[in-house]
Amino acid sequence: DDCDLVVVSYTWPSWIDPNDYRTRRRPLPEGLFKRGRRYRTVYMDSHDGYRTVSWEPDFRQFDLILRAKLNERAWHPDNMKPWVLGLNRRILDAAAGGREFSERARKLLVNFGASHPYSHGTREVAASAFEPKIGRVLPIDRTKDDLSTPPDDPYDALMWRQTGRRFSRSYYERLKSTQAVACFCGDMIPPAPFLNSDQYLVGGNRARLRRLVYEAAARFDPRPRRAIQWDSFRFWESLAAGCAAFNIDLPRYGVTLPVMPVNWEHYIGIDFDRVDEAVDRIIADPGILERVAAAGQQWACTHYSPKALAERVLSWTLAMGVGPA
Repeated sequence: DDCDLVVVSYTWPSWIDPNDYRTRRRPLPEGLFKRGRRYRTVYMDSHDGYRTVSWEPDFRQFDLILRAKLNERAWHPDNMKPWVLGLNRRILDAAAGGREFSERARKLLVNFGASHPYSHGTREVAASAFEPKIGRVLPIDRTKDDLSTPPDDPYDALMWRQTGRRFSRSYYERLKSTQAVACFCGDMIPPAPFLNSDQYLVGGNRARLRRLVYEAAARFDPRPRRAIQWDSFRFWESLAAGCAAFNIDLPRYGVTLPVMPVNWEHYIGIDFDRVDEAVDRIIADPGILERVAAAGQQWACTHYSPKALAERVLSWTLAMGVGPA
């Protein structure tokens, strides 16, 4: 009651146990939406997939839902705004002190080691359509770390536990000594339908049948496919470490962020139908990786540092008239 703003993390109502990947549900905090409250309520939704618990009726009571991984070509509730995973202090500290770009290994890290047991359709497309061609220009480094045992350093071990056994100091050291990183994540879905865009992702045989129908219809649809669950900490870690981050062409595949990066200025966004053009551009302009890496690092730290993220939330909620005058 003494606050202007009450924020609920996505891990409160729905948490996926990293040990067995089972979802644990619990109700929202009691009294959160009580009558006469003078605070605004914000829900931070960083769940995987597309349609999450924040589509449920109870979540319409939030003044604002910050939804990472939002796609502008798919329907979402009116109280949602696009959000990102962004940078945090742990990432910024671990990514600091990288080598000068010219001293780094001119290669591409493709080492997705920390993930869930479900397939990433976008990575599968990248593996077949992108990696064989980019490998002729940038040698691919697939080195991975053993994430099954905690680090010896107490702080690193704490970070390892708090990140669902994902933190690895040697991974950050590789980032800081390498020029480019592949950051592909999530899935590519057909361009239709606009409503219930993920209805063919779950639901057994019926879902698979619906997926086949929309995949068939996509052959006659001129619009590009859509990216869901595109965001990953790898993207932000690569930017923070001063690497040239390779990702999908974000606007082409419908991705929306509060502040959009510019392709070939802040990151290298790949159109899977035109991979050869991207490779040819890198060959023709040897300095482009360094320029993109420097501009991308500055862009990420300017718009998605912890302070920038906090200021954005405050500006949005204050515009609603949050709290007492």
